[in-house]
Amino acid sequence: MNFAIIIQARLGSTRLPGKILKEFRGYSILSVLIGRLKKSKKVKNIIIATTKNKIDTKLINFCKNYSLIYFRGSENDVLKRYYDTAKKFNVKNIIRITSDCPLIDIKILDNMVKVYLSKKLDYYSNTYPEPSTYPDGMDIEIFSFKSLNLANKLAFKKSDREHVTPFFRRYKKFNISRKDFYKDVSKYRLTVDYPSDFRLFKNFVNNFGNKIYSV
Repeated sequence: MNFAIIIQARLGSTRLPGKILKEFRGYSILSVLIGRLKKSKKVKNIIIATTKNKIDTKLINFCKNYSLIYFRGSENDVLKRYYDTAKKFNVKNIIRITSDCPLIDIKILDNMVKVYLSKKLDYYSNTYPEPSTYPDGMDIEIFSFKSLNLANKLAFKKSDREHVTPFFRRYKKFNISRKDFYKDVSKYRLTVDYPSDFRLFKNFVNNFGNKIYSV
């Protein structure tokens, strides 16, 4: 695979248990996210990278029901989970998305793929290095397997392993860049992490249900 979207996903959230499969009017956070990502004109491969924990078997069943590719790896060493996933499926360039960001803008993603290729970047993001001009929940990161391989070998901090990409942003030899919005809208929150966030998700479904893509 030249490009693949790898979505890190698990059901063991403590703040909002099982949030990514939590449904409202037939829509779940994960189904909406995948439905939107499938509209990309640049990337057709989507992989769910989850854990080996028993609780995530329900997530595997979801993947099987919708014919989604998946991989089970380390829960806490998410950097290694990404590395193992990309290696298994021979992914040359990875687009990192987290499963609690259902309202990703596909036009932004496709534009970022174009820029990433044209500038021959090692790491490209619309949120890092901080400060970001995008809302929390619009996070997109793109990096090469070559860079991921190096990070997996050299990153030893717990925070680097747990959050995947901090090492990318510090490593001076990487060619990195950040995409900025034309104005700062970072005060808005579109991620789903708390019950209040899920209420916002329900408002989106109520108001835009017929325009929200879902698998």
